[in-house]
Amino acid sequence: MVNTEEVFGMKEETTAQTLTIAGFDELLLKIQAKEEEIEAKERELSELNKDLFRLEALGTQYLQGLKRTEYESPAGKVKIVQKWRVNMPDGELNKKALFEHLRERGIFDKYATVNSNSLNALYMSDWEAAKERGEGITFSMPGIGAPKLHEKFDFKPTKAKK
Repeated sequence: MVNTEEVFGMKEETTAQTLTIAGFDELLLKIQAKEEEIEAKERELSELNKDLFRLEALGTQYLQGLKRTEYESPAGKVKIVQKWRVNMPDGELNKKALFEHLRERGIFDKYATVNSNSLNALYMSDWEAAKERGEGITFSMPGIGAPKLHEKFDFKPTKAKK
């Protein structure tokens, strides 16, 4: 039984006997419409962020042109903040060089991280190999708990015809 009030704020309860393909198609159309609404708002937000970036760049030019690093106006206080940053290593050689440097300094465990998608891919690959050897039930990876099965509603709507 699906309690639709919990999911949709609707008052009726749906049982297997009241579910229909037509009702499901109607639900999928609502999901599609909501996804399209979200995509439109994301495009709008992206444009607003670009506009804000341009305005902030212009503000930086103004301050620099006025030979100032900060200013307090009726709209608020503004200042130019400078911060040095580096990029992650590009390529395997640079990555290995960084990791060796971290090991030499004794701080590898603190700074070396694993991307979640990469870890899951490695785990699943090793688990599949263990299953082929007949060891799937007893498979484990040091430091990693047992995998959990997650369910996700994966709906890929057809694009609206224009």
